[in-house]
Amino acid sequence: MFVLILLCLIVRGLPYLAPIHAKDILQDGQAIEFSDRHGLPLGTLLTRDRNHTVAVPLNAVSPQFIQAILAAEDGQFYHHGALDLKAVGRAIVTSIQARRIVSGASTITMQLARMLEPLPRNLWGKVREIWLSWRLAAGMSKDEILQAYVNRLPMGGNIYGVEAAARIYLGMPASELNLAQASLLAAIPNNPVYLNPYDSWERLKRRQKYVLDRMVLDKHITRAEAEKANIEAITLQSRRQGIIAAPHFLFWAASQLPKQHPSQIRTTIDRPLQQFVEVQVQQIVRHLAPHNVHHAAALVIDNHSGAVLAYVGSPDYFADAELGRNDGVQALRQPGSTLKPFLYQLALEQRLIRPNTVLADVPTHYAIPGARLYSPTDYSESFQGPVRVRVALANSLNVPAVRVLERVGVENFLQRLHQLGFEHLNQPPEYYGLGLTLGSGEVSLWELARAYATMARNSMELSGSRDKGDKGDKGEGDKGDKGDKGDKGEGTRGTRGNSGTPRPKGVEIRGEGGQGGQGDKGATTNYQLPTTNYHLTLITGHWSLITDILSDRHARAKSFGVDSVLNLPFPAAVKTGTSSNFRDTWTVGFTTDYTVATWVGNFNGEPMRQVSGVMGAAPLWNRIMLHLHEDREPAAFPAPSGLVLRPVCALSGLKPTPACPTVVQEYFYPEDLDEYDRHPDTFYQLVTAPTAGEPQYRLNLPREYDEWLATQGRSPGVSSGLKIVSPTNGALFLLYPSNGASDSQQRLEFKLAAKSDKPVEWWLNGEKLATQTSDAFFWELRPGNWTVEVKSDGTSDRVSFQVQLAQNKPTRRGFSIGRVSKN
Repeated sequence: MFVLILLCLIVRGLPYLAPIHAKDILQDGQAIEFSDRHGLPLGTLLTRDRNHTVAVPLNAVSPQFIQAILAAEDGQFYHHGALDLKAVGRAIVTSIQARRIVSGASTITMQLARMLEPLPRNLWGKVREIWLSWRLAAGMSKDEILQAYVNRLPMGGNIYGVEAAARIYLGMPASELNLAQASLLAAIPNNPVYLNPYDSWERLKRRQKYVLDRMVLDKHITRAEAEKANIEAITLQSRRQGIIAAPHFLFWAASQLPKQHPSQIRTTIDRPLQQFVEVQVQQIVRHLAPHNVHHAAALVIDNHSGAVLAYVGSPDYFADAELGRNDGVQALRQPGSTLKPFLYQLALEQRLIRPNTVLADVPTHYAIPGARLYSPTDYSESFQGPVRVRVALANSLNVPAVRVLERVGVENFLQRLHQLGFEHLNQPPEYYGLGLTLGSGEVSLWELARAYATMARNSMELSGSRDKGDKGDKGEGDKGDKGDKGDKGEGTRGTRGNSGTPRPKGVEIRGEGGQGGQGDKGATTNYQLPTTNYHLTLITGHWSLITDILSDRHARAKSFGVDSVLNLPFPAAVKTGTSSNFRDTWTVGFTTDYTVATWVGNFNGEPMRQVSGVMGAAPLWNRIMLHLHEDREPAAFPAPSGLVLRPVCALSGLKPTPACPTVVQEYFYPEDLDEYDRHPDTFYQLVTAPTAGEPQYRLNLPREYDEWLATQGRSPGVSSGLKIVSPTNGALFLLYPSNGASDSQQRLEFKLAAKSDKPVEWWLNGEKLATQTSDAFFWELRPGNWTVEVKSDGTSDRVSFQVQLAQNKPTRRGFSIGRVSKN
């Protein structure tokens, strides 16, 4: 017995060897007041994170709330230790009698222990809870425990503590709560989800009556006072929790602040613009709701200073049921085609392509180790054939982009993206593969906007317009109130690296009380938010050339049309993106003054119903851009410096000849002009002109376009001439044994690129097969090496192919196509 008593005393005394003191669990009780760039209030955050809480001393809490919470949760708090042994015994007896748990025996000290360290609801969890409770009781007084407790009470949603609840729900400090208000708030912690004041008012009122009854039993109030408090009308504040605008931005900015900071923070947000963008986000989502669209986000950056002017993370931050607290600006999603401009810029910089380079947009297949063939396609599932770099990027064609990435190398492109600030693309190159340029990684809207602002700034700097519009940063040349077009006030210009990259920023710290020791009142100190560390030596003309392509409405007309929402009444460069299965749509673009990035999709990853970038995010981008420039149009983008314009044949990108039907202008490096003059267009050849009408020509594309031409019917731009597109040169066909049926013989189509107006002779291995005016006919397969030739009016074309007997009978009729080995 003595040993047992001694053991119990030792165990009970151990907590005093490791006590928890009040200073060990001290909370940051400082609220942060935010204002916009003009000094207009944005809101007050009660904490730096997304959980609203304010720590106040116990004497700053209404005595009636103290009485109410004690009556509801632990009426004997001041009369027992960390554990209430009487309550434990009572709970055990009632549970045995009812054969279920009727009531718990947790004291306020034990509840505080769970708040500090959430524990599993099992025996070991309960033992640890008791141990932590003993340590709290060993190091803190009853008042200190109660103070820590009321400052951490879960009060519904992301609200913690009585002070935060009083301010948010009732618009007053906890010290001013009357009996009715105090008892209502004291009812919430019992089940903060089930008893949320905004969603469950009737249930909360029933719990309030229970609290009042307990207060009567504990002789804190009379029955008459309880009845009066129960029927007293209580008005709740709005759900906005003291925030006027930009809630996502405020929480994000607060998380970026240094530990020591003042209580008043002036941001670069423009509140009127912010509120306009918030409304547009809500309207776009409402309009697209029938297409299963529920969320959107937008970001606006001043190109001259790098300042964040508007930041909208979701349609409604306070709509918990709709995942409103999710921040679409910082969330990671697949970016679709929005990374392509950076790939083309890198390829131009490394001279792997030229501005007039032609890329083949034809069916292409890549062998992926351990996986199926990778065959990139566009959403239209069609191919454009030969396309210049300008057309490929402006129309966001996938196959040409993959071809360019194959030249650049995934590792090199990934390194460039890291330099541009895409820090979340942190997997090895083989993880992303060639799909990186099509959006196989995950990035944030913040990262995209930051990179496009880099492109905008570099384009202007390269063209000698670095300081254009910067007067707004110094308070001169103000461009109006829409976003303020530049920081007005001392010391607000964004810091730039060697490349002139704008560093997006959002807050300006003013030392006006609170923590931080920022100096005398009124002194201003800049705090730079995290931004890109892009410090590359720029190659003349590449950034501005990409800007020129992205702002060319005629170049993108084939995919988007001339009058789409991407086309504004002033110069703007823009790129859209759509992730796989229509899960995300993006539009990012800029003028000389602003960069605007928008995202539309669903936070839970559900696909939208056939919503592409131009239908989803582009209308939102369009509205914001028009609003930003409604008072004054932006300057035109300067022409790419260090490059010269020359006429080219639209299809080949080479110097036009008389046979070329369409001539356009394209940029060249000066050192490439000799090559330009020496090698004119070879895609078109003049043929004998008819007696009346326009001269006719033939299209003479390289063999890599044969398969594509075979699917085109009458090929674009072909008015005369012969070209065999089926079979392809070097093809191998497998012939399977016939089963004797009359319709089982395998046949091969001989097909021309276009129907001829004159008779065409078909020859096979020197033997004439037919003469006809149609563009195709079928030939029964026979083993051997074959050469098919067509002749008409002095022109001809030929291809060779093989037919071999197959060893095994296929499960389905048909034949396979391969390539003859060149070894």
